[in-house]
Formats: sequence, structure tokens, C-alpha cells
Amino acid sequence: MKYQLIPENALEEKALKFNIAARPLFDPFLPVIQARSLMAGVRLGIFEAFDQEGRTAECLAQKLSLDSECLRLLLEVLVCAGYISRDKDVYSLTERSKSTLLQSSPIRLTGWMEYNYIHWRVIDKLEDVIKSGKGIDPNFMLRSPAEWAVCQQAMLETARPAARDIAALVPVKEGALKMLDIGGSHGLYGAMICRLHPPLHSEVLELPEAVEHARKLAVQEGIDDVVKHRSGDALTDDLGDGNDLVFLGNIIHHFQPDIIRQLLIRLKTSMTKGGTVAIWEFKYPDPGSSADIIGNGLSLFFRLTSNARCYRADDYIEWLKQAGFGDITIQPTPLAPSNILITGRI
Repeated sequence: MKYQLIPENALEEKALKFNIAARPLFDPFLPVIQARSLMAGVRLGIFEAFDQEGRTAECLAQKLSLDSECLRLLLEVLVCAGYISRDKDVYSLTERSKSTLLQSSPIRLTGWMEYNYIHWRVIDKLEDVIKSGKGIDPNFMLRSPAEWAVCQQAMLETARPAARDIAALVPVKEGALKMLDIGGSHGLYGAMICRLHPPLHSEVLELPEAVEHARKLAVQEGIDDVVKHRSGDALTDDLGDGNDLVFLGNIIHHFQPDIIRQLLIRLKTSMTKGGTVAIWEFKYPDPGSSADIIGNGLSLFFRLTSNARCYRADDYIEWLKQAGFGDITIQPTPLAPSNILITGRI
């Protein structure tokens, strides 16, 4: 998967072909403007201010106390991006915006948009990390309770589209009672698994800074009947015993290989016979595969934020074998081709 300038007619195609400077000129500039316009549209309440009939830029500006000319320019960028449509001077929300960028959206991503303001601050340190090879101080990523709350909300929003589908793919032994969700934040993945396999219940082991906000989200989501939270660090704290299922959802990319091996070994000792470990992760592209901006881009970002990165399917298979797991299976996830679900059993 790639992001790039895409010509829409023969003239633009010719221009890109013969003007070798076009992409280097626009690549570091226009995507930034588009991204920030999208984030501003959410933060400033622009998407929420629309009604069914649409609005002019002047009408929106008056309602939101914004400069009408600057707002019009931003709206035009969002038209190009596919989040706003325009009929003469009247702007309207597209289905993409209605589905994701409103408080009432069925797949709401407003918290994710706010979380990207934190990402911008972190990405500003990229050159320093490339020079030193060392990721940023973890305290620089999330610096206040308010930012931890934004992070937890964003994690919930990004989990909603996939949680039910992933839950259906996780094998659970008959009669399972106890699940451990490592770094599971809101606990939605675990809750969806538990709903499919009663009387299974899930315990989320999450960092102290996250637990307060994550627990509230579980209550708001209506999953606190099958999910409870425990404050702790999976790398150093007790993992309990009698776990019939352990789920690691989008957490392994924060750890380096030696730490992953040690964690999996410790997890195995906490589990019951026939128990399942399930890893849901972004995957790093396999050797020889075509370039993938999601796998490569996220790997670079996680190197920036945690000294780790995404890993390949073969890496997970080897680590699970070394930890003593068998029946290792890679589950296809067609709705998320840049992710991988890999399971193993005792």
C-alpha cells in the first residue's frame, strides 16, 4: 500500500512523468497540509457544524467564530481529500466524514484525530532518533493525564472496526474461564472474545497511567461485566496463573526481541493446558515483497517511540516455538491485510 500523487488526467500524467521534481516538491508539503486540515476540522468542530442541507463557508465561519476566507481554503483541501463535497458554494459532509468524524458516527475516530497532535510532537524528534538509534523518552510521548486519556480513547476507536472479526478468529478451549489481556487498554478485544465464549472473563493488565481512563471506557462501552482491569507492568509484574487464554493486541511492537522471548516464556508458565496465546499485530513486510507504507511506516514510528518495531510472521513463529507453544497458526485477516493474527497453544 502506498500514498502518493496520482494523476487524474493525461495532462497531469504527462506533467508527473516529465517533471521529476514534482513529487519531491509536493511530498513533504501537501500531505502535511491535508493531514493538519483534517485534524483541525475535528478539533475546531467544523465537521460537527454541518447540517443535512450543507453550509456555505461564510455560514460555517459565523457559527464557529472562524475567519471565513481561511475556512474556505481549509474546506477546499478537505474536498480534495474526499471528506467534504461542494456544490457551487455549498459544502457538505461526504459519507466518509459522516461515518467516522462525528460524535454520532458509527465508527467514530474523533479521539484518534486528537491523538495525532501528540504524534506530531513525537515525529519532530525523528532526526535525533535516526542519529542516535535510541527512541524517545517514554515520558515525552504522553506527558499528562489528559494525554493519557486521549491515547486510551484513540486506542478504543481504532479497535472497534476490527474487534468482533478478530475475536471470531481466536481459538478458545472448551470450558475456558480466565483470560489475560496484556496492555489491552479499554479491553474491547477481550470482551468480544468473552462474548463468544461464556463464561470466559478477561483481566486487562495495563500501565497505571492508563488504567483509570481505560476502566472508564470499558464502563462506557458496556463491557465491564466481562472485563476488569489491573494496574501493572507485564514485563515485571505477576502474570497470575490459570490463564486459559492470553491476548496481546498491538503491544508486541513496543518490545525488542529478547524481551518478547522472555515475556512469552513467562506467559506460558501462567497458562493452563490447552490454553491459547493470541498475538494481533501490524506486520513488517516479508523479504522480497512490495513496499508497504503501513508496515514500514509504523515500524519506523514504533522505533521512534519505543526502540522496537513491527515484526514478520516468521519472527512470531520462532518466538512461540522457543517459548514452548505448539499448534502455531497464522490466521488471515482480509479486512486488515497489514496486520497478522498468530496463535499458539500449550
